[in-house]
Amino acid sequence: MNHRELRRTFLEFYTEREHKIVPSSSLIPKDDPSLLFTGAGMVQFKPLWAGAVELPYHRACSIQKCLRASDLEEVGKTPRHDTFFEMLGNFSFGDYFKAEAIPWAWEYLVEVVKLDKAGLFVSVFEEDDEAYEIWHKKVGLPENRIYRLGAEDNFWGPVGGGGACGPCSEIYFDLGPENGCGKETCAPGCDCDRWSEIYNIVFPQFNQLPDGTREPLKNRGIDTGMGMERLAQVSQRKKTIFSTDLFAPIVRETSKILGIEVTDDNRSMFWVAADHARALTFAITDGAIPSNEARGYVLRGILRRALLFAHRQGVREPFLYRVSGAVVELMRQWYPELAGKREQAGLIIKSEEERFLRTIEAGLERWEDVLKKHRSEGVIPGEDLFKLHDTFGFHIELVKELARNENVNLDTEGFEQAMQAQRKRSKKVISVTGTFGMGGEAVAFASPEFVGYEQDEVDTKLVHFDPLEGKLYEVYLKRTPFYTEAGGQIGDTGRIEGDDFELEVIDSYYKQGLRVCKAKLVRGEIAKGEVVAQTDKERRREIERAHTATHLLHAALRGVVGDYVKQEGSLVEPGRLRFDFAAFKPLRPEQLRQLEEMVYEQVIADKKLERKTDVPFEEAKKMGALAFFGEQYGDKVTVVNIPGFSMELCGGTHLRSTGEIGLFRIVSETGVAAGIRRIEALVGKAAFSRVAEERETLDQLKQTLGTGEDVLVQKATNLSDEVKRLDSRVRRLSTQLARTAAGELAEKAEQVSGIRAVVGHLPHFDVTELRLVADRVREILKQRYAGFIAGGTKEGRLCYIVFVSPDLKDNIPAGKLAKTVGQALGGGGGGRPDIAEGGGQADRFSSGQQAFLTALQELA
Repeated sequence: MNHRELRRTFLEFYTEREHKIVPSSSLIPKDDPSLLFTGAGMVQFKPLWAGAVELPYHRACSIQKCLRASDLEEVGKTPRHDTFFEMLGNFSFGDYFKAEAIPWAWEYLVEVVKLDKAGLFVSVFEEDDEAYEIWHKKVGLPENRIYRLGAEDNFWGPVGGGGACGPCSEIYFDLGPENGCGKETCAPGCDCDRWSEIYNIVFPQFNQLPDGTREPLKNRGIDTGMGMERLAQVSQRKKTIFSTDLFAPIVRETSKILGIEVTDDNRSMFWVAADHARALTFAITDGAIPSNEARGYVLRGILRRALLFAHRQGVREPFLYRVSGAVVELMRQWYPELAGKREQAGLIIKSEEERFLRTIEAGLERWEDVLKKHRSEGVIPGEDLFKLHDTFGFHIELVKELARNENVNLDTEGFEQAMQAQRKRSKKVISVTGTFGMGGEAVAFASPEFVGYEQDEVDTKLVHFDPLEGKLYEVYLKRTPFYTEAGGQIGDTGRIEGDDFELEVIDSYYKQGLRVCKAKLVRGEIAKGEVVAQTDKERRREIERAHTATHLLHAALRGVVGDYVKQEGSLVEPGRLRFDFAAFKPLRPEQLRQLEEMVYEQVIADKKLERKTDVPFEEAKKMGALAFFGEQYGDKVTVVNIPGFSMELCGGTHLRSTGEIGLFRIVSETGVAAGIRRIEALVGKAAFSRVAEERETLDQLKQTLGTGEDVLVQKATNLSDEVKRLDSRVRRLSTQLARTAAGELAEKAEQVSGIRAVVGHLPHFDVTELRLVADRVREILKQRYAGFIAGGTKEGRLCYIVFVSPDLKDNIPAGKLAKTVGQALGGGGGGRPDIAEGGGQADRFSSGQQAFLTALQELA
């Protein structure tokens, strides 16, 4: 059966038995932090077995997209391993059990798919007599085709370390002894390629708790999994999964893209490319992007492994992004989301490929050096592994791939220690209470209560202060209206007034987990006690304009660029914001215009912001608040909602409504790192000032060019075209002058030890024009010549060029001559063996000329 028929017949078979068809869930598990990716069909049903939710149905079937990297190193080396796969599954929640599930599985394989009964064998958990009897007596399978295996083979789960689990029964297809290991013990359960496990029937009876204990499931049932790829291999009678109609079209397209035929020697590269492109395409479509954290780290490792295999076959250019297109074409009928994000996935993959290809050569050279150094020891030290990872992007899994080919071991423990040391260096430890010494006495107190969401001014108490240099102090308040720098928003400033003193607050920040104000004493003598604390209200409003605009910009970016956009960093200052985000090519002008329009729509709508504090984290996620995997949040969070447009977890301060932003103006969009873009924008008064400056510039241009605003662009375009025309004319004249000068210099060339020495000073020539002169001299003199020509002066300095004929460059390299000339000129120089250049003092040309002729004579 082709894969289309397998999909159709499986779902039809179980819907006829009252199963509800449930669509595949995302590869990124919802509300399950224990998993990086969905690795089985049962993941989305875990709450149903546990009884955590009301059952919407008692029977279900699905075709689930899955991703597992546990056998990554085997992909491409065996006929059956892959990372991305589809799992056919039928499920029971407190309904049917073994007596129905086992015969149905057999019926589907034998009666519907028409597999040869003689090739089917089964295994059961060694203690599961019930399953054994059903196979033997109800299905009629002979005892010599039923194998009892231990927990390692036939006790399944739980996924992610917790949840439903239980014994299982597996159905194998015998692919023949020619595919086996040859051992007498070879049988179902053997890890060789003979026994293809095609159907796993799990009997969830227990719920495993985080501490490892197991309790009976409230809704025991059935959880089955059947890999589409292996079923296709068996039903289509193919030797590998890569020969089936699920992979073969992708392999063919990869061959076409690379212009390389598939052979036994290079097939691993094609298998790896096809599988890894499937994994990357589906994962990115579901919202994951390659990175150095969590699931992004897995994807980056998968992509780089594919590039390593291709590099071994001489491939030096990005290609996986094109293979991704073939994946979309093959699978879009069943997963329409692929078509909608085809371009996005391709851009992300291509950007990642280009990033790694820039370092792969240097990384492989480093690996060879490390290998040569430690081969005799048989172990590569952890510190070298860490450098390969940290400097060259060679993930440990990638180095394991290289090490296997060289038969050396890796000090993975040392590598992990180095990684842990790096994490500790970058980890910011924050405490919740503080103890400070003052006058030899320890003073302990709780972190100040922040009341700045509601109040700009508050009566409070100054509970502690530490003197700094001059009249500066670090001040601790019992209740504070000053926002403490965090989350990209800078700290507040303002004033603190006591009965007999006044402090100017110049910054607010955390110190050992406590909110602290840095303040300058402007009057009186500082003392503990009752005070009035007041923020700089105008400055705070400008910061809030920028912060609220940042949320609007973030939401707009996800709409314009793609919902994979993730904040990678931000800075919120008075009237100005900087927003870093993941994207893989510059934004087009029309996209920037669209972003501004989307933000302005929300400003004009003047929507009231909603802030909810102390919201349980899980509840916030259910509300739809934007949170990212891998980031750390407390049990209680603050949710900032701009109705119908943006909802994020955020502890910063904001405006009361979007209309208070006033003006919003994007001023730049640039790249700051591989895959990271930065937008800078102005709001409020700062944006108005920028618009006023631009208005003034336009007025000056109109006055200078003597034209109106409506034809200003055309006037500037005409002037630009005229400049280009004149520049082209100047270049032609320069070429003519260079040819004339070269002829004169060549004619005056003097003999130095059998070499024609060309020397001259052309004060009106720049270095580009000097190269034209040198090229023409080459054409005239052909061989056995050397030249030193100086050009124009600027601020008492000149430029020069040194060149030699091809037949002299090995013995009389131009770069060496240039260094000698540069020293004589009081400057420097260097370059290639055939041509070099430099600069020096204009009044020392004669010294440079003499140094050139002397060096030429010595080298000749």
